[in-house]
Amino acid sequence: MKLRTSKTLFSLGLLFLSLASFAQEVKVMSDFVILNNGDEIIGDIEGQFDLEIYPELIFISQSGEKSVYLPGEIQGFGLENGRYFKSEIIPLRDKAVFVQVLVSGMMDLYKWDNKYFINREGVIIELKVNQSTRTENGKLVNVNSNQYVGVLTLAMNDECGVGLKRKIESTSLIDRDLISLFTEYYKCNSQPFEIYASQVPYSKLAFRLQGGLGLIGMIEHYSTQKDVSYSLDKGSLPYFELGVRFSEFRNAPRLIVDLGLGYISESNTLQLDAKLVSFELSGREKYKSSSFLVPIHLSYIVFRQNRNEIYTGVGLTFWASKFEPDMGELIIDNGEPSPNVINSIFVDRSEMAVSPNLKVGYRHALSEKTGLFVELKGDFLIKNLDFYPLTYHAVYNYLVSTLSVGIEL
Repeated sequence: MKLRTSKTLFSLGLLFLSLASFAQEVKVMSDFVILNNGDEIIGDIEGQFDLEIYPELIFISQSGEKSVYLPGEIQGFGLENGRYFKSEIIPLRDKAVFVQVLVSGMMDLYKWDNKYFINREGVIIELKVNQSTRTENGKLVNVNSNQYVGVLTLAMNDECGVGLKRKIESTSLIDRDLISLFTEYYKCNSQPFEIYASQVPYSKLAFRLQGGLGLIGMIEHYSTQKDVSYSLDKGSLPYFELGVRFSEFRNAPRLIVDLGLGYISESNTLQLDAKLVSFELSGREKYKSSSFLVPIHLSYIVFRQNRNEIYTGVGLTFWASKFEPDMGELIIDNGEPSPNVINSIFVDRSEMAVSPNLKVGYRHALSEKTGLFVELKGDFLIKNLDFYPLTYHAVYNYLVSTLSVGIEL
């Protein structure tokens, strides 16, 4: 068991290091808007999340003046993380929208509502996959045609574009592939260009340390004798967790992904009590149990205002437990002057387990990167405890609810 635990810790440590390597340093910038006359005003863009679609823009200048802009009322705006949006009338839209500019140069690359567009010399064309149907062997089948490959091939119809023919054909409609293609095309042409998405990490990475109190309980899953009841002397234990959090995803700003390594240590006594047909049975057995936990959660921010947010989610926890039982004592009282005492081990626990869980949390931001949080989490370990006194057998589910506080860095 010690070897398994060491391997788990070592593997998780390597995972944490590899995840940390994805953290990107963001250049310090300020929010700004560009008015239709070309003036640039620095200030703050009001919003709960870093979105990809802005039906309107709420802007607060450095002097404290609040303005609301619709697409077309300003040339564009930029966020402090390097993202830039521009007012444009795109195909199939009668009015201007704020499109995200991914690449700008002699040919711009836009994104809006998960759709991509190019703008060359004022002509905006959508990059898309055409869907149609046709009949084959008497059956109607769906056919997809990568229209965007032809559009990019025509738009890059020069010596550099011909050299990138295979890359164009293998490019997918995602930010990374399109930005990579445009980067190679511009470098080949020795043309100036700017990538506005390069400073935006796919998500924010934060390290978390938390500790608190765990409440434990048991629920019967199976028993050969319903008149035998089991209970625990102690109902609480300490809980500690070290983990990482991914949040502020570009395409899903309300989602949170948590990965952690937790530890629980329990020293407890199982009590047994039964009134059977011909005798009464009682017993007790002390045990020690220590568990390493690897919880994985997917949460959703249901409320955010100013520096406060509330989130809730679901997940799985992987358990690796070391169980050390002492010799137990069973007392059989059949009315004789001296009850019969039997010493035996009648408690066992699964070494490896996976439990579904639920979580709700509150976070208060102290700064852009630091915050304090409180979390309530419940784990349900199915068929985790085994009891087998005398000829009886019972299997119990194990419940662990933890209330913890922590800091996020």
